[in-house]
Amino acid sequence: MTARTPAIALLALLLLVTAVAAAPLVQNPAQSKAGVTTVTPAEVWRAGGEDDDVFFGSVGRVLGGSDGQVLVLDTQQTQVQVYDRNGEWLHTLGREGDGPGEARRCSDAFLLSDGRLSLMQQVPGRMVYINPDATPAGEGRYHTAGEAPGFVVLVSGRTLPGGSLVAGIRIRQQGPVAEQTFFLARCNAEGEEQAVFLEKVNTVNYADFRLDELSGDFPWVSRMDTDAQGQVYTAPERNQYLIRVQDPTGAVVREFTRPAALSQRTDDETTIARKIQEGIGANYGIPLQGVTVEDTEPMVAGLWVQDSGEVWVQTPANELPDGAFALLDVFAADGTFARQVALHVPGDPQRDGLYMLPDGRVVVVHGGLDAWLSQQGIEASTDDAPVLEVVVYEAI
Repeated sequence: MTARTPAIALLALLLLVTAVAAAPLVQNPAQSKAGVTTVTPAEVWRAGGEDDDVFFGSVGRVLGGSDGQVLVLDTQQTQVQVYDRNGEWLHTLGREGDGPGEARRCSDAFLLSDGRLSLMQQVPGRMVYINPDATPAGEGRYHTAGEAPGFVVLVSGRTLPGGSLVAGIRIRQQGPVAEQTFFLARCNAEGEEQAVFLEKVNTVNYADFRLDELSGDFPWVSRMDTDAQGQVYTAPERNQYLIRVQDPTGAVVREFTRPAALSQRTDDETTIARKIQEGIGANYGIPLQGVTVEDTEPMVAGLWVQDSGEVWVQTPANELPDGAFALLDVFAADGTFARQVALHVPGDPQRDGLYMLPDGRVVVVHGGLDAWLSQQGIEASTDDAPVLEVVVYEAI
């Protein structure tokens, strides 16, 4: 049995490589035939800011719910504010604590296919489930079949039929050295791993604690999404314009790309990148000895799958048309490059957060970056950071 194990493992690896290699690759031109369309959507409503009764500490996620609802996760206050389609505040889901329906240091939130909300607690990693009427609905802890949960950090999640897509870190420590296995996996409601979509190993030496942006890169939050059929979409490589689509088993269905050059960072972008690494390091509770960041921006800044089947990809902020808040590449469901959209809304592309809801509505979170840095105990990246505010625009 022992002698056969390497051969079996090699065969499995060859089958995986063959499956990836055989996946259809849609090679698009650098520009779509439809060109660039300028879109200036109308504002529908806003929440937070200086004059609202609702105060946000740090917005970690904005979700589209049933009947046009919008759910805003406040990671600082460990709660989700729920609004109707017109911006009327409805109620709050979740709260900080260790009891049923409670969590601490939430890193993300997402809806399950049955309508329950999943609050993702970072450490110790668990998913806390809450019913739409705010009553507790159980929890799940990530683990592999037949094994108890080890030390796991949960970072982000997405909806999948009958379960969830989970991105996190499994940690094994020997002395001062920690082996971190980044993973993106499909889990059932109990948190048991069903299929792995992507993995990466990173080593951290706590005796000389340093962070490297490229080594720690993974499609944690902004470069992953799912569709109603249970397919998983990722931009797996930081420095490559490539979108990968995998079926619920993890098999690659297709990949699509277009020619694109890496964008050199400005001094301001480099400063922001360093502060983000410092913010990540603050979670370890160990003095950070230094950080290393890339000279270029990530090739893909955001990825969203729409109800229509279209895939919207956000490109780096320093290559925007004049006056645009974001430049979005729109791909058809088959991976063909359909058009580009230059989004014109008020805001700072470097520091404000952008979310695309599944129905095409646009959400901008003013002050998102600086609020997150403040939550980590890192000095803001600007002296005039705005009060955190969520602005919802019509569908584009």
